[in-house]
Amino acid sequence: MRFPASIITFILGLLLAGIGVGLLTVWASDVVPTAQTREVDEAPLTVISDDLIDEEAQREEFTISAEGEYTLALARTQDIEAWVGDAAHVTIGGVQEGQDDAEDTIETQFVEGEATVPDPADSDLWVASETTEGDLRYAWSAPDDSGDWSLLMFRDGEQPAPTSVSVELEEEPDYLLGTVLIVLGALLVLLALFLFLRSRKSAEATRGEKLNRRQDRERAAGGSGLGSATTVGTAGTASSGTAQGIAGVALGTATVSTNDTADDDTAHDDTAHDDTAHDDTGTAATSTEDEMTHQPHRGDADRTDRTEAHPQVPAEGRRGSSEDPDATGIIEPIDSDPADAETLDSDKPDTENLEDGPDGTEGRTWRSRSVATAAALSLALSPAVLVSEAEPTPGESEQTEDVEAEEVETDDDGYSVLLESQLQGIIDDIAEHTAAADEAFDAELLAPRVSGNAETVRELTYRNHEIDEDVMPDAIGTEILSAAVTSGSDFPRQAVVITQDAEAEIPQVLVIEQASPRENYKLIQSVLMVPGTEFPAISAEDGGVEAVDPTEEEALFAANHAMERTAVFLNNSEYYFGMHVEENAYIEDLQAYQDELRESAEDLEISYTRPLIGEGSTAMRLPDGSVLAVGSFDSTTQLRPEEGASINFSGVSAELAETESTTADADIINRESMILHIPAENDEKVVVLGVHDIVNEVNILD
Repeated sequence: MRFPASIITFILGLLLAGIGVGLLTVWASDVVPTAQTREVDEAPLTVISDDLIDEEAQREEFTISAEGEYTLALARTQDIEAWVGDAAHVTIGGVQEGQDDAEDTIETQFVEGEATVPDPADSDLWVASETTEGDLRYAWSAPDDSGDWSLLMFRDGEQPAPTSVSVELEEEPDYLLGTVLIVLGALLVLLALFLFLRSRKSAEATRGEKLNRRQDRERAAGGSGLGSATTVGTAGTASSGTAQGIAGVALGTATVSTNDTADDDTAHDDTAHDDTAHDDTGTAATSTEDEMTHQPHRGDADRTDRTEAHPQVPAEGRRGSSEDPDATGIIEPIDSDPADAETLDSDKPDTENLEDGPDGTEGRTWRSRSVATAAALSLALSPAVLVSEAEPTPGESEQTEDVEAEEVETDDDGYSVLLESQLQGIIDDIAEHTAAADEAFDAELLAPRVSGNAETVRELTYRNHEIDEDVMPDAIGTEILSAAVTSGSDFPRQAVVITQDAEAEIPQVLVIEQASPRENYKLIQSVLMVPGTEFPAISAEDGGVEAVDPTEEEALFAANHAMERTAVFLNNSEYYFGMHVEENAYIEDLQAYQDELRESAEDLEISYTRPLIGEGSTAMRLPDGSVLAVGSFDSTTQLRPEEGASINFSGVSAELAETESTTADADIINRESMILHIPAENDEKVVVLGVHDIVNEVNILD
């Protein structure tokens, strides 16, 4: 019965293991738990914070459920908050765990405010924006780790923005049942193997008993032949019948005496038995009488067993033995792993010292240990299934916490309010608008992207172009060579950008400014760089640039003070402030022209004034402590002719003066723009980076 039982057990083990594997794979639940936003009042704006995203919980995507077209804009949280301002909006935060078996939800809050806002679509604050329609699965991707990032959802500023958002939650897989079934299946397979080996041993023992009985019968038959044929007692001689009988007795003796050393196949080989039984040489019959005499005197237990097994044969005539190790059912330990062989061998008991079991059979204790060993081996398989679910060791957990703590403690030196991609987009848009206005010589087309002194200069350029076609505006370059962008979150925000047009020989300095969150950056200054000057190599994303008060001494000089004194030095090369100004080609040419004009017009008194226009000044402190100062002047050339002398005008000046000559006093007013680099150290000088001027008006003083 052991063999059928082993087959049934084996099949059952495979079935349980297969079910366990199925529960962990193909039959695993496909239902993914989700968290959903709550229903709230409608608003034109919806803000999604990065609290909704948790990389450690593998929550990097969320789904937006909406109808119709809407836009998503990615920006820093502070920029979105600044743009939203007092407008009504919905905020969507992190996942909140449900209480008392309630489902997890997403934190959702309605904030009251203005019911409508301007269309946010074209704001410079957005790092990226996407217009889509219907449901959307959004994969969160912050451009960098500088500051917090959020998403703004809107339609056109008037229609309600989508508010339905869901996110998949991390689910703890249930491995218990599948693992238990796999372990039980493994145990049953091992048990089936054990039963199979036991059945083989039992079968071999049965064959051994049958062989013993057969030998007993042959010995019994040989013994009776010996009794009838022994009539001659001469030593060394016997009849053939006597020889055969003695051979039979010798065979039986050999069978008993070699059981402990011979192999099963040799001990029970029928062919060997037949050859020995019929050997006529008589060598097997020498001196066997003592063996015949002593063999029947085995233990009482042997005689009892043989009598019960073979009642038709006298106990004295049997030579079989129940002490054959093959008949005890002992199994050898199973070497499931070569590395465990030594351990298993050390646990194997000495069969010579085993105590007999209750029924007189040896090795019963060893069989019990074999079963325990097989069970232990099967249990040793279970950790391999559970190891993937093991929790991190305390050391690993502490190490992770330390790394997170280091990240939190990292100092933030500030960051630019514009990424390079944002700045490039702004410059491209400014260049596009100015190019369109320059082509049409229409100042109204400048309004979306140009203001301040830059707008005034271009208006004057368009007017002067109508007078003199040679007067042309300088194109705005789009290749960014360097940039200094403020890092503060306050408004207005400013940036100084060095660009170059593809057709221009020298770069130009652009100053852009964002007056408020809902306004875009506009060009407020534009001048060509002075040849031979250098601008600090600064990246648009470098932090540490800060807008400062032009009247405060943030560097070697206050910004307004440096510009006013430099302007006086331009008028008068002997002015003391010249010792603090770096020489360059522009200053040399300007002062040389003025000196020449004075010398050539002896009957004309010429003087210059350059009053600073206060509202146009700007100052930014760079990371090295130096300051960029930007300002505008109404540079006035005062012409006072002596009596009898006259002033002659040409070109744009004549048109603006409405005359080509006058004997009266006259003032020619130019609009000038200047950019200075003021050093932080005493051993450096102020550098005039760029200057631009254009004729504004000519006044005849009667």
